[in-house]
Amino acid sequence: MLVAAGLSVLVAVAAIGGRYALISRRRVPPPVTISVRVRGATLQVPQGTTFGGIIRLEGLRPKTGRLFDVDGNVIAGHSNPGTILLDGRPSSLNVQLAPGDRIRVVGGADRTEATITVRNHERSWAPGDPQFSLSVAHHDEVITEGAVSGEAAGIRFVPTGRVKTPRTVALTFDDGPSPTYTPQILRMLRRDHVPATFFVIGELAERYPDLVRAEIRSGMSVGNHSWDHPDSPPFVDLAPARVRSEISRTNAELARLGDRAHLFRPPGGSFDPSLVAVAQAEGVRVVLWDVDPRDWAPGATASKIARAVLGNVKPGAVVELHDGGGDRSATVAALPKIIRGIRRMGLRLGAIR
Repeated sequence: MLVAAGLSVLVAVAAIGGRYALISRRRVPPPVTISVRVRGATLQVPQGTTFGGIIRLEGLRPKTGRLFDVDGNVIAGHSNPGTILLDGRPSSLNVQLAPGDRIRVVGGADRTEATITVRNHERSWAPGDPQFSLSVAHHDEVITEGAVSGEAAGIRFVPTGRVKTPRTVALTFDDGPSPTYTPQILRMLRRDHVPATFFVIGELAERYPDLVRAEIRSGMSVGNHSWDHPDSPPFVDLAPARVRSEISRTNAELARLGDRAHLFRPPGGSFDPSLVAVAQAEGVRVVLWDVDPRDWAPGATASKIARAVLGNVKPGAVVELHDGGGDRSATVAALPKIIRGIRRMGLRLGAIR
């Protein structure tokens, strides 16, 4: 071994090209590292590591955010990719990291598309949608729709100018047809020459098709009241696809029985602007009411039902009654008094068309 001042030398003898030579190897110092923070953890990385290098080494990838349409469906091709920040801001991938640098991965946020508003002026006299009474007016149709998808998020009818209210009252009957009560009500209406409106449940129309045909033959207006009257959760909280199915399936059954439905009453009167938009897309107008005698409530009697109707009815009123969904004997008993009382007020009785 050979010794040099302040230096350790390892001497080896090797044969190179037939000659002996001295080979020396110095002690190699460890690589210099720096501390950086990645996603909240401290890492030691070689000096000279770049921003792009640490992204590759650590497999950093932000979560991609989704864009939803106004109905809650994912819009393809409109993702929010997120970002990776160096010391709180975007940076070039070639920047060399310095001690204490912080790398943070920020996922793309899910978001719902923005909306735009389109206003169309309707020049003809028409009821509102949703319709609460028989009043008609010139109105503006104000449509709110998704800026990306074009899907309708809501429709409002804003009356412009004078409103016309006929001296007519509409009696409407929900939740049928019932083999027990619908025939009794139809007989009374035919006897007293009263056109009325029946909002039928699709699966019951399928089960009792002759009752629906009898309503049509009697000159009644027949509307759609959903396929199976879902009420838990409320109808308005159902997915748009389910709402469309409830409406379209019932429309198809009524068409098979000879009626082209253009009226829809959501179960429980449950609606919001998006439901109105879905109904419109299915070719039906949402019809509600402004007089509810609660003939379905426990303890309802014929006298209570008649008083509730006659105490609140006025020109243009839409009265909600029921011919199905339970014991409707009190409604049947109240009907003659309701008809007589409305006519004594000088009001006509008519169906919703």
